[in-house]
Amino acid sequence: MNATPSQARRRRGAPAPRTVSLALSGGNALGAYAGGAIEALEQAGIRFDVLSGASIGAVSAAIVAGNPPGLAGDALRAFWAVASSGPGGAWPGLSSGRARELVNGGHALRTVLFGRPGLFSPRPTGFLSLLPGMPPDVALFDSRPIAATLERLVDFDRLNDARSPRLVVAAVDVESGEAVYFDSRRDRITPRHLLASTGFLPSFPPVDIDGRLLGDPGLLCNLPLDPILIGETGDRLCFLVDLYSAEGPRPRSLDTSLERAQDIVFSAQTSRTLQAFRREQRLRHLLERAPRTAARDRLPPPGQVDIVIAAYRALPHELAAKALEYSAASLGERWDAGRRDMEAGLDALSGGRPDIGDLGFSLYRGQASAAATAPSGPVS
Repeated sequence: MNATPSQARRRRGAPAPRTVSLALSGGNALGAYAGGAIEALEQAGIRFDVLSGASIGAVSAAIVAGNPPGLAGDALRAFWAVASSGPGGAWPGLSSGRARELVNGGHALRTVLFGRPGLFSPRPTGFLSLLPGMPPDVALFDSRPIAATLERLVDFDRLNDARSPRLVVAAVDVESGEAVYFDSRRDRITPRHLLASTGFLPSFPPVDIDGRLLGDPGLLCNLPLDPILIGETGDRLCFLVDLYSAEGPRPRSLDTSLERAQDIVFSAQTSRTLQAFRREQRLRHLLERAPRTAARDRLPPPGQVDIVIAAYRALPHELAAKALEYSAASLGERWDAGRRDMEAGLDALSGGRPDIGDLGFSLYRGQASAAATAPSGPVS
């Protein structure tokens, strides 16, 4: 097996460079936001050592790992072009307001009734199983169509090669509720592993892998941070893309109440993990200052961890069903928002302007001002 560049540098006695990682959350159609963020990172020349993803985040991470450096953005654009519905670009008179909400709702209903070609389709017994006397079913949609799309867009031999970034795919054991992580350095990642990570019950079916029934880890760890934070040491630069934001406007209707609840439920996991890791880093650095002992000397140095996070803040016309809304216009808006937010995060990082600074820990929030421009994303 060939050595990675970082392994070769360590053998020559050079100091190990800081690890660069990217974690991507789940969120179905909101994943176009991550595409824009990844494009911004790619254009900035960022190369990753570790990729971690859940659900659509795992799909995006696999596309990055399974394509040559510099070409992931093109592959992601191709993926979202397959997923999109309706015309792209600006919609005269429909950029916002009630009319746009109705259009978005129509696209979400279209997804519920017909699925998305190349991604998923309705199961014949899915909705009918809700009626008395009908055969039972565990999910509404069949996610197998996405496997063929991924086979076309992802080189799985490259993805599993030790010279490619390490890929960690998150899932959950639906019987025990335990988190399950597939690691390309230990497991051979296939489309089936990605189907398991996207198996969000009751929308999509879980997948049996090696005797364990696995599904989408969204309710447990929608943004899988443990693989890039917990148990790792040394200097690290971590990019996070969360498709849900803890911050948002006051609800004004039942729909916006449900949307706000979804955002808080999924984003709270990220906040708790980052708060706990910040405390851990601080304690490790305080321990470094303590009197030297044999036990302390055996501990690896905690290093400096810089985190850049971009979180999607939905535009006012988005609905609670936004994760099922695949209109080309909305996907383009989300793509552009992800690119702008990550560019803002990179700018804050290069300028040394963290939102939170602590011992061994700096957090930079990528939040660009909302630009009233026509979407120029993957399907415009």
